[in-house]
Amino acid sequence: MNFQTISLTASRYSETAGHLGQTALAAYNANLVALEIFAVIISTLFITGTIIIVIKTGWFSIRVDRVRDVILKTDMPKKHAKEAWATVQKHFFSGNLNDLKMSIVEADNILNDALRYAGIRGTNLGERLKNIKHSQMPNLEDVWDAHKLRNEIAHETSFILKRDTAEHALAAYNVALRNLGVFDGEKQHPAEPEPPSSGA
Repeated sequence: MNFQTISLTASRYSETAGHLGQTALAAYNANLVALEIFAVIISTLFITGTIIIVIKTGWFSIRVDRVRDVILKTDMPKKHAKEAWATVQKHFFSGNLNDLKMSIVEADNILNDALRYAGIRGTNLGERLKNIKHSQMPNLEDVWDAHKLRNEIAHETSFILKRDTAEHALAAYNVALRNLGVFDGEKQHPAEPEPPSSGA
């Protein structure tokens, strides 16, 4: 096979490839509108199907109820919070100093869990309190005082906790949880303590 024959063959292959490419492009262009219509139909069917599933399963209403049921769109059921607060009450009324301290620690944990499930950023309650708005927690200053008390209890083994001090701290946690919707405005306090005044 000489050079001329090779060149001729290559030229024919090139022409054939070019023709096939043009044919494919023409076919694509001819069907482009049909493909777009098909894509729109599929998308519409998918969206419609999703809406039907949401309505039939009640998913949206479940999510709404869950938002109403828990603090700041969290996933912590109110029942769990109330059960945990019952443990706080038990420790508060036991008459034991260590149990009194434990009531503060547990109340602090309840609030921390509520804010964590709510998506408030932070690795502990102190950091989360820095990231929450005052409008969400009007007694924020009182909660800070209660949290500082909790830290003293946790880090100072010889710390002497007075009952009235514990009562005021628990009142602050309780008011915060009620304001956030965890207790539905109910008073889940251990002894009827009133929240500490900001001027105190």
